[in-house]
Amino acid sequence: MYHKVLFGISLFISLLLTACSSQPVKRYFPPQVSLQQLQRLENGQWQVHVRIQSFSTGAVTYKDLALKVQIQDLELITLPLNESIQIGPSNAEIITTTIYMPPNIQKVLDERSSKSQPIRYVLSGQLESVDPKNTYPLNYQGRLNPTPGLKDVFR
Repeated sequence: MYHKVLFGISLFISLLLTACSSQPVKRYFPPQVSLQQLQRLENGQWQVHVRIQSFSTGAVTYKDLALKVQIQDLELITLPLNESIQIGPSNAEIITTTIYMPPNIQKVLDERSSKSQPIRYVLSGQLESVDPKNTYPLNYQGRLNPTPGLKDVFR
């Protein structure tokens, strides 16, 4: 009887150690790219904070983000984002760039900010990953709201 109990315990421990020794499977999913913030700078340019959310279970290195933004159904703006960025498993990073807004979009942003109204935007483009090598098409629709107490800031 005692030997059967010891055999059962040793079998249980062996199975437990076998289960713990295997590495978790890494799965890679398309990222989500969105705008986190728009802020007018003193020189009239706008600082754009782009959020890249990775849903992958392994770290991913991204490069060559080709992104176009359409604000309130107006013309497309190309964002200059040429840096590489590594994002850990199920994590997000922010890339910041500065642009001049076309006059018609600038006017809409001024009107919306003064009336505390949100803006709609559409992102389109693609994002390339180096490790693992893949290209992800991007398409996202979102809103940014004027931030109370902060002039010319949309979040």
